[in-house]
Amino acid sequence: MKIILGTESFSPNVSGVAVATEILANNLVKAGHEVFVFTPGNVFKTKIDRRFTKYKVLRLKSIPNIFRKGFRITAPQTRALEKEVDKIKPDLIHLQDVATIGLMLRNIGNSKAIPVVITNHFSLEFALSYVKLPWLKPVAKEALIKYLANFYDQCDCVITPTETIAKQVRSWGTETPVIAISNGIDFDRFASDFPKVFLEDFRKKCQIPDNPVVLYVGRIDKDKSIEVLVNAIPLVLKSVDAHFVIAGTGDLVDDMQDLAEQLGIRNYITFLGRLDKDSHDFIALYKCGTVFAIPSTIETQSLVTLEAMSAGLPVVGANANALPEIIKPGFNGYLFSPGNSKLLAKYIIKILKSKKSIAKMGEHSQEIASNHEISKTFDLMLELYESILDNEGSDGKNWS
Repeated sequence: MKIILGTESFSPNVSGVAVATEILANNLVKAGHEVFVFTPGNVFKTKIDRRFTKYKVLRLKSIPNIFRKGFRITAPQTRALEKEVDKIKPDLIHLQDVATIGLMLRNIGNSKAIPVVITNHFSLEFALSYVKLPWLKPVAKEALIKYLANFYDQCDCVITPTETIAKQVRSWGTETPVIAISNGIDFDRFASDFPKVFLEDFRKKCQIPDNPVVLYVGRIDKDKSIEVLVNAIPLVLKSVDAHFVIAGTGDLVDDMQDLAEQLGIRNYITFLGRLDKDSHDFIALYKCGTVFAIPSTIETQSLVTLEAMSAGLPVVGANANALPEIIKPGFNGYLFSPGNSKLLAKYIIKILKSKKSIAKMGEHSQEIASNHEISKTFDLMLELYESILDNEGSDGKNWS
């Protein structure tokens, strides 16, 4: 098959969408398919990104995204994009979002009878977290739902990474079939034994003390609620001599460091910045953790949480969106009320005070995460593609 993947976020961007798209592209190539990724470039010019050799990446002309540092907004260019699609003659178009690239490719696909599927990585909470006026949020929410439902109804299928989000999408009045398929992770990479000497070198290099480590990995932006974790740290330190590692970049890094200074806990936190996800250090990061904390309320799946679970870490996460699908209270961690730093601290302390809980919950985390091994989820994705293509010509939405 020839497959076009359309996404507004792709490597080197740091986001769940970028990681999920790259995982999908790599596995499609491994299975013998030809892949073309359409994504924003870093200038107002369209060109091929030759850093990628396994598949072709077309960087489309774009402008800076004033709302998200380091991200770009693709400029409308339907005619030029249509020419590229005509050259490729794809069997299927798989979109990762509903912004400019998705809109252009959907319309092109519909006009040329090319099947179009879309993965909903979108969380309403993500978009609404940037709406500052309270009275405007209900209006914005209603408009977003209307737009998304209309967009999805012009696709052949909507894929969601979790059943939680599938139910949410259906509740918007979407008539197109909606199916849940996990984004998938390289479970073995994170679950495998890691040389102790490499772990010691990593701790030394990053100046991480030999204490129990509470870990967070991901963007440090407003929608991720990182302040909830930082505010929990003084409460944890009253009971446990722990260290906190926050790995990632974002608009609020300086704000979170300032907050840590105000709380008098700066020396107990290592802000690591971004690590190369393909490096040994990225695995070492998870392996040095004792418990993983995820205060975000916008997760449609959370690949970083699944990676932490694969590495054998108990998890304390916000009881919101899709996190309850992978965090089972008392089994592999705990769920806390969104925004409640006291409850987050309580559960972190509860786990750290029991070596037995750390080990047992870590085993259960791996048990749950193993169900998201990419080889399993990718087979489901291929079956879906083939089912849609088999039904094309009669009614592309009659697959089952």
